[in-house]
Amino acid sequence: MITKDNMHEHEEHCCEGEDCTCGEHESNIITLDMEDGSQKDFEVLQIINHEGKNYIALAELDSAEYDILRFEEVEDSVELSIIEEDEEFDAVAAIFDDLFNSEDPDMLSAEEDEK
Repeated sequence: MITKDNMHEHEEHCCEGEDCTCGEHESNIITLDMEDGSQKDFEVLQIINHEGKNYIALAELDSAEYDILRFEEVEDSVELSIIEEDEEFDAVAAIFDDLFNSEDPDMLSAEEDEK
């Protein structure tokens, strides 16, 4: 299980001057502490709620593949956990697949190229 204590959002440093675009976009990159003590950056692709539970799709940077995890907000932290039930995972994966295929047709072709 990964908690918010293990999750670090990247903060972008604000620029100065006329060309400054700070505040126009949010960073979707988080850093997770792995079990082996290393850290990895992930892009948050999408968050959904299905049957009263929250799920998140994360991809390692520069990867066409993504992971799906369940997450819960507990007080001031977020706990990420693996979806152990096959039926639950399959239902949530189908929702994410539909979302990604309708939003980004290139993601489908990248997934097919890897098969």
